[in-house]
Amino acid sequence: MTVDEYINRQTPEIHRLLAQIRRLILDASPKIQEKISWGVPFYLYKGHLCYLNPLRTPVAAVDICFLRGYELADERGVLEGRGRRTVKSIIVQADAVNEDLIRELIQDAILLNETSKEKPAVFHKKRE
Repeated sequence: MTVDEYINRQTPEIHRLLAQIRRLILDASPKIQEKISWGVPFYLYKGHLCYLNPLRTPVAAVDICFLRGYELADERGVLEGRGRRTVKSIIVQADAVNEDLIRELIQDAILLNETSKEKPAVFHKKRE
């Protein structure tokens, strides 16, 4: 399945929100790649960057999950860990999209992957 197919299968509200966030991510760098992994859209740039997780809430919302979230500066304090070891995320609701904040977080994640001497975390699917 492609990211386009994934987005097209969503409700109209989630479709619009995913498309908007996707555009912001892909506009951040022409070198960003996207693929479906673990059933959701993943974005890569010199390693894992982030993934988008649509939420089933009364208001259309998407969780933007940064794979190296704990390493991001997060100067505004908007990222939440929610008990995860490396991933931090921000929930974006359709009625309150802050494009400047999303751009800033994506640029920070890109910079982290460009400048870090450590290899970005790689997640492997469990063998069945």
